[in-house]
Amino acid sequence: MIFSDFEYFVFFLIVFLSVWYLFPAVFADKSKETRILHIFLLIASYYFYMSWDYRFGALILTSTFIDYYVGMKLVETENRTHRLFLLNFSLITNLVCILGFFKYYNFLAESTNAVSIPLFGEEALPILDIILPAGISFFTFQSLSYTIDVYRKEIPAERDFIKFSLFVSFFPQLVAGPIVTAKTFVPQLYEEKKFSDIPFRVAIRFFLLGYFKKAILSDQIAPTIDTIYADPAMYHTAALWIGATLAAAQVYLDFSGYSDMAIGSALLLGYKLPDNFNLPFLATSVSGFWRRWHMTLNSWLRDYIYIPMGGSRVTSARRKFNLWFTMFVSGVWHGAKWTFVFWGFINGILYVIEEIWNDYFPKKKADGSEQKSFGSRLGSGLLWTFKNFSNTAAFIVGGIFFRSVTWDSAWTHIHGLFFTQDGIIRPYMWKDFAWIVVLLSTGHILGYWIFERGKWKDVPAKLEFSIYPILTLLFCLLTPENSIPFIYFQF
Repeated sequence: MIFSDFEYFVFFLIVFLSVWYLFPAVFADKSKETRILHIFLLIASYYFYMSWDYRFGALILTSTFIDYYVGMKLVETENRTHRLFLLNFSLITNLVCILGFFKYYNFLAESTNAVSIPLFGEEALPILDIILPAGISFFTFQSLSYTIDVYRKEIPAERDFIKFSLFVSFFPQLVAGPIVTAKTFVPQLYEEKKFSDIPFRVAIRFFLLGYFKKAILSDQIAPTIDTIYADPAMYHTAALWIGATLAAAQVYLDFSGYSDMAIGSALLLGYKLPDNFNLPFLATSVSGFWRRWHMTLNSWLRDYIYIPMGGSRVTSARRKFNLWFTMFVSGVWHGAKWTFVFWGFINGILYVIEEIWNDYFPKKKADGSEQKSFGSRLGSGLLWTFKNFSNTAAFIVGGIFFRSVTWDSAWTHIHGLFFTQDGIIRPYMWKDFAWIVVLLSTGHILGYWIFERGKWKDVPAKLEFSIYPILTLLFCLLTPENSIPFIYFQF
């Protein structure tokens, strides 16, 4: 069940009507209603997650029990050694026993066997038939944030097991984020929810925009991307650039579309999830891009890896290493393949290069004391365009390692970009490239004027809601017959 499926609409409608109409009508006692409501949402969340594979429920329940137990024990002792043992127990069970085994064991085994077979003639580790649970990296990091924050004494331990379980498994963000932390979500479980407080217009806008990105745009270009990436050696250099550009657009549209639908779904139930994307292709620097892309993961890495390593409170060289290592971890987190490892490595290198550049050429702060001349504004505009184009091109090329199935196909694709290669190129590839670039650019320009410049006049509510049936009909007509799973489900 994915957000763009009809099955999800039926599922969510049942949940929505139960939350806002059934339970208030049945339970006069508000505290009892809230308790039953949380239990109901927990059951709905497990049903949603287990709709892929019923065995996944046992895994997330195990992770929940471990971190709930650790949190309760952490508040019972002030002994530093004991507290550190409990924290390490949570880290090891979550990162090694759960995430490490299900996501990285076969990667480790294949890499080890690649060395052991030529040397010793046999496999060092067996390859296991492991099903990767959807979104395992998301709920593992989410649950770990709770344990670490309780250890740091930044939040109290959550004594209500139902509330803690709902924090870990809340279905809108369960399988592909946004990653939420206990300190931002658990307090919402103690707030009184009122139907009149739901920002319906905002929630529906989020969901419709997300659906448009995912089902109408991302799924439409998926066949072209799959065709090119299946065998890049067969395609012309221009086709390879088209494939790389469309792949970069697809991962943005797919993931930000999912995040938008998750935020919209949660708002309709009375819960606020953090923003996950903020017009990333407007960025003119590596650091600026990652502040706009997958914002909740980058915040998590900053709070739980970068800052504990010393952050920016260390020497210049150590700070650059901290930045590189944080990006490297991001690459490893994304997938158990050498292409992801290298993707994280190279993004960390780009981050460090930018830092070195800023050391030698620090940015000048505009004092706003005088009006810029036309020539100055033109020069600034050209510089912005160059930096934005360079930054986007770096993301597109680096994204080849993110999207390629194998290491060899990634290098074949990269080689074909920069050395003229004869091969296949079809008219539909140019068509997909043209319309997706135009729509993506238009969307970012509109987003800039609406959200960053505040050039927006709100549409009358009656007019807006009258448009929704027309949009729904158009979306039904434009939606591909076969839905494609969200890209980030594999992470």
